[in-house]
Amino acid sequence: MRAVSRNGREEPGWMKWGRALLDLIFPPAPRCVGCGRLLSAGEELLCRQCRAAVALVTEPTCERCGRPLTHPGLCVHCRKEGRAFVRAWPAAVYREPLREILHSFKYDRETRLAPFLAALVVARLKTASGVPAAPLVVPVPLDPRRLSERGFNQAELLAREVAHALGWPLAIGLLRRTRATRPQSELTAEERRENVAGAFQARAEAAGKIIVLIDDIFTTGATADSASAALLAAGARQVYVATVAVASGHPRPQR
Repeated sequence: MRAVSRNGREEPGWMKWGRALLDLIFPPAPRCVGCGRLLSAGEELLCRQCRAAVALVTEPTCERCGRPLTHPGLCVHCRKEGRAFVRAWPAAVYREPLREILHSFKYDRETRLAPFLAALVVARLKTASGVPAAPLVVPVPLDPRRLSERGFNQAELLAREVAHALGWPLAIGLLRRTRATRPQSELTAEERRENVAGAFQARAEAAGKIIVLIDDIFTTGATADSASAALLAAGARQVYVATVAVASGHPRPQR
């Protein structure tokens, strides 16, 4: 099995285990996973500066996908394209230091970051308008091959934390991938839509449910749309989306 490095490329397993052995013999000084600075007393995983520097999403945002806007309404993407989900609520903008934090979470197996990242989602859901009462929490699934390589599904870890914090029911396995897909980060917007089209299937238990779909990053929304469409096809009443981050070049989000 090959490990995945921070840049998303595969690296030989022997290199990963070699580094782990060296770290065991010569434990490195704890450093912030966001900026690499040495951590001070009382800091864990992230320094205070990186925690404070996460660019939180604030209103106004797109009324459908949740991207930051200068005025209420729909963003250019949502005006052009229909969405299978009712509303998406990203918590923060995908820029440093959050970009590095999420890469460490997914590719460096820093699963201890899940509570911090999920707390961003929880805070957003608590303050957003239109959030349904006690919906069913469903993570976006990985295909079996990628799950085996990574060892965990980052969306599932986030979903468990979010459901626990809000007291909402959790449904692991309600949604599955029907085929392997290429990493979305490598593709154009059109290729992303084609890549995940028809890639999900939901169980019949989705019928009549109001669902909040959990994922780490909202980029074009192709994955969220395809997964939401599968849930609706299985009879779900409504699907909403909540993510840690949204890809946006907008300068306004609050720090």
